[in-house]
Amino acid sequence: MHYRTHCCGEHEPIKLSKEDDDLSRLIEVYLRQLFDDRAVSSENQKKLWEYYYKELSQAVDAGYKPNPEMYDPALAHSLKYNVAQFSAFKETSFRKQLEAALTKDGKILPWGEFKAVADELHIEYNRRWLKTEYHHTVAVANMAEKWQEFEADADLYPNLKIVTAGDARVRESHKILDGLTLPVNHSFWKSHTPPFDWGCRCGIVQTDEEASEKIPNFKFKKEHENNPYYSGQIFNGNPYELGLIPGDKKEAKSKAAKYFNNKVLQSDRSEQFKTLSTTKKGKVLEHLLTKKGGDYDDIIKTATEFSKMGKTAELMPEINEKEKTIRSLIFPNLKSKTSNPDLKVGNLFFDIKRPKAIKNILGNANGASKQGAIAVISDSQLDKPLTDKIMQNRAIHIFKDKNYQFDQVIFLKDGKLIIFNRKGV
Repeated sequence: MHYRTHCCGEHEPIKLSKEDDDLSRLIEVYLRQLFDDRAVSSENQKKLWEYYYKELSQAVDAGYKPNPEMYDPALAHSLKYNVAQFSAFKETSFRKQLEAALTKDGKILPWGEFKAVADELHIEYNRRWLKTEYHHTVAVANMAEKWQEFEADADLYPNLKIVTAGDARVRESHKILDGLTLPVNHSFWKSHTPPFDWGCRCGIVQTDEEASEKIPNFKFKKEHENNPYYSGQIFNGNPYELGLIPGDKKEAKSKAAKYFNNKVLQSDRSEQFKTLSTTKKGKVLEHLLTKKGGDYDDIIKTATEFSKMGKTAELMPEINEKEKTIRSLIFPNLKSKTSNPDLKVGNLFFDIKRPKAIKNILGNANGASKQGAIAVISDSQLDKPLTDKIMQNRAIHIFKDKNYQFDQVIFLKDGKLIIFNRKGV
């Protein structure tokens, strides 16, 4: 697989975070096992792609530096998840190339011949390409950081201008964009920011100069059509996916997700949530691993209403019941050892239910209670309007039922919370 274009410029060699001899020992074990066993163990696969991830993750940190005023942990999380996927695909592609190199004309090559081919692949994947990818990651992550500044300064500098390095090594496809000036909010910037290719040295500067009248005709590769601030991605496409069968792609994605999710869940609890909105006294926080299912809008509406009451509402993730230590951190004092309620507000948990019929409200409320959560009954899927009388009657039935263990039940009607207490009905 040869997907690289030539760099426009000679980079200074970078020193990777691990010593080169550590990588060499890792690759030696990797190659030897592949040759002897005709396969690489999951453990050694993980060691290699974790090596890739750590290098590119550090590149993200080098480009998008933590800053108390502008730093967005959720954006950094998204960028690093993207490089985790990229790294898993890179290891898979490298391994498949090596597996193909084991044989020639239907026969297994001798160790010496295989090692010669494998060393060439190693130099390409783990020296040349990894260094190029490191530089690219730094540049893209730095563009995400700069974009926050561009938007913050838009009142002073309403336009942005593309500038090239201005020398003979600038690619023609980039040269035609030199000087292009457009408003900060122009749709062009949604998917077109430097670097425009591997090794690109182009940049963007703030300006109050007049905007250009038209955009020149140009064409970039899809993986380089990107604005990391909006996409949350370093790589808008993965060249290492090329040639992989669906099963290999699925496995790579699964490995990256499991690894990265574990890293998130093992971090400090406060670092696992991002702020979605704030009110005068309250706020809505969302866990970095929250899934956006069909009930997401109702969960957001419920959380927002709680924030208007001066409370902090946390949108929760789904955590496997086997992860007992992590569950105790994320779901403190939750009575259920297996459930994943939608919201945590103070010391209480809430689960949003969307029954399709009035007759199903009681069953849904009991389902929430079984999860260790107060029921929030949404009207978004109901077959008829929720009247005051219906809510009153349903609340009475819910509190009379022995399976409902809480002293409160809530209805989400037209985006507003209507709260019933056991003693008040």
